[in-house]
Amino acid sequence: MLTFFRRNAGEVPTARQLLTDRFALFLSDKKYTRGIRWTIHLVMWLAMILLYTMMMSTYFSESMSVTMVLVTRNIVGSMVFFYFTFYFVIPLMLRGYVVPAILCLCLLFYFWSVISYLSSLLLVEDFYLTNDQLKRELMRVVGGGWSTTFSVMHILRISLGVIMVVAPPMVLKLVVDFTRSATRSLRLERDNLNLEVSFLKSQLNPHFLFNTLNNIYSLSIRNDSLASDLIMYLSEMMRYTLYDSNTEKVALSKEAEFLRNYVELESIRYGKNADIYFKCDPESLELHKISPLLMFPFVENAFKYSHSTTADHCWIHASMQMEDGRLVFEIANSKGEIPKNKEGVGGIGLANTRKRLALLYPGKHDLKIVNEPDVYNVKLVLTLI
Repeated sequence: MLTFFRRNAGEVPTARQLLTDRFALFLSDKKYTRGIRWTIHLVMWLAMILLYTMMMSTYFSESMSVTMVLVTRNIVGSMVFFYFTFYFVIPLMLRGYVVPAILCLCLLFYFWSVISYLSSLLLVEDFYLTNDQLKRELMRVVGGGWSTTFSVMHILRISLGVIMVVAPPMVLKLVVDFTRSATRSLRLERDNLNLEVSFLKSQLNPHFLFNTLNNIYSLSIRNDSLASDLIMYLSEMMRYTLYDSNTEKVALSKEAEFLRNYVELESIRYGKNADIYFKCDPESLELHKISPLLMFPFVENAFKYSHSTTADHCWIHASMQMEDGRLVFEIANSKGEIPKNKEGVGGIGLANTRKRLALLYPGKHDLKIVNEPDVYNVKLVLTLI
């Protein structure tokens, strides 16, 4: 697959990555202009002329003039087949006109039969042929006349050969179109990922900041020393979302510290009746990197539902650790009956996180979510090595 995601600052790309990125940029809508398309088509047909010339001269061992007549027949037939199919027949079929499209496709085989008859007639009457096999084949085509040229049996007999001749340029066109489509899809996915990260950052702003600043204000009025701690936590979180997370990968220890700060700030709002902890050793995570804000929706979701669904005592237990090159993140929270105004909330964030995991860590993650009447548990295992 092609890759189009940003690299970390200072990361040296490999030769394969550079080649892939340049090829992807070349096929992008911005670079793939009309002039580039014309150039590619011209190069393709020149390559096909060379290929057909080598094939004809090697197989029949005729003079260059005879070879060029056969090559001209193949090139003209292939070009008509190619452009008529891709720019008329296929669009006609996509608009729902299947039967007319099939009839037009049949006309292409009749066109090939006509130019094959005319080129055979030209070679038999005006050229000296040394290859007996070629001469017999051309005489057979000419001897059949126009009636054989337009007969259904003749069209069926030559159809396989025609397909083999026109296949190389058409396959090349399909490969280029498929690659451009894949490039466009991956770029859209990359842009969606960037939007998702931006959305996660924006979620920290209004409601969360309002509650945090209210808590800080209340503590400052009472001259509580905890106010300075809250300000420090909030400052570290803002720095992370504004600066540190603006890369493809961040240090796992910074991601863990961000989650810890979020847990500390929210635990103040919950009060002493809540049982909240986040177990993590940042030093053991120092050498590893991870995509930013990947686990934040799980933490945010835990606080949202634990607080809104438990009337008396609520609890949230979270942990993060490395085990044999794999990151194990687990968070569980108390849960009760979901209020009607909360039903369906949070599903989009979790769905987007699943999508990010599938795109960023394909085959390298294992996400298990257990949703029971009184407990909601999330366990994520990521292979980071």
